[in-house]
Amino acid sequence: MILHVMLTLCAVLFPAPGEGTHTCAHRGNVTDFPENTLPAIQAAVTLTADQIEFDVHMTKDGQLVIIHDSTVDRTTDGSGSIADMTFEEVRALDAGSWFDASFAGTQIPTLKEVLEIIPETILCNVHLKNAPGVAKAAATLIKDMGRLSHCFLACTVSQMKEARAVAPEIMICNMDRQGGDRKAYINLTIEEGCQFIQLTRTQGTDGLKDDVKRLHDAGVRVNWFSAEEEPLMTLLADAGVDYILTDCLVLLQQVLKNRGGAPAE
Repeated sequence: MILHVMLTLCAVLFPAPGEGTHTCAHRGNVTDFPENTLPAIQAAVTLTADQIEFDVHMTKDGQLVIIHDSTVDRTTDGSGSIADMTFEEVRALDAGSWFDASFAGTQIPTLKEVLEIIPETILCNVHLKNAPGVAKAAATLIKDMGRLSHCFLACTVSQMKEARAVAPEIMICNMDRQGGDRKAYINLTIEEGCQFIQLTRTQGTDGLKDDVKRLHDAGVRVNWFSAEEEPLMTLLADAGVDYILTDCLVLLQQVLKNRGGAPAE
């Protein structure tokens, strides 16, 4: 009953599968801001992205933080594995200077901080990384914050089971891609009752329109990772993909506006 209510809320708040192509800001608005930081997320909110994707790791002391890599080396002034660092150590790092000196002092945010600045009219694509307990912790936080209606976990099937043990109603994007076999990936996604799937350009676009239709018929929304150029954006929209993950949010908004899709603000 609870799951039915949550799915009904999602259907009311957001387009149903197959109702047009929409935008997803990959790691926030990374064109102008350092990825996976509050400035990048807030900028994507300001630009009215339809969906925002961000990555979740767990620190040594169990805090959920937003960063893509398993180490802090690429996007901060520090080095080392997130799993081996305390939250205090992670927060002491500069996560902005690598992008531009004007962002010096920008911190790695927590999952809670990110959710607090994203309105419930925008879907949250919460991409879980492989850390023991991260699925349970993320699902618990999302449930406790009352954000189940607009947040979904992009995760493996094993993480899905961990998350559903504490929040049976939580929405899932299946990330178990079955070795790149798109048919097997689609089958698994439907069998597991997932609400989203994330197809990728590495799987190719041959037969994409038929695969998208099959997923829509099963009630699954289709995310695509990723598209940074107009021809691919147009091809994906023609195929009926629901959400396109992109590092070029403004371009995607303009492309969709020009073809009568999601409006650019």
